[in-house]
Amino acid sequence: MDIKLANCCGNCDHHIKGQVCNVHEIVTAETQACGAYEFRAVLSRETDCLKCSKFQTPHCPHSAKASEGMMCTVFYPRIVA
Repeated sequence: MDIKLANCCGNCDHHIKGQVCNVHEIVTAETQACGAYEFRAVLSRETDCLKCSKFQTPHCPHSAKASEGMMCTVFYPRIVA
């Protein structure tokens, strides 16, 4: 089974104005997902390196530059149980 992080309407380029899917032409919630998903690369102050699960791992694409406050579009949130 493949597990994908952030593969939902809230991070989809088709989800416009945070409420409508322009592919299906319906109101959607940020937590819904479908096969038409297309990643929307958006920087946010909430997505810096310290909150990324790739930080200080071999999977970080910018390991030489990654630091607190740095933001990039290859962000994977840390899972907090």
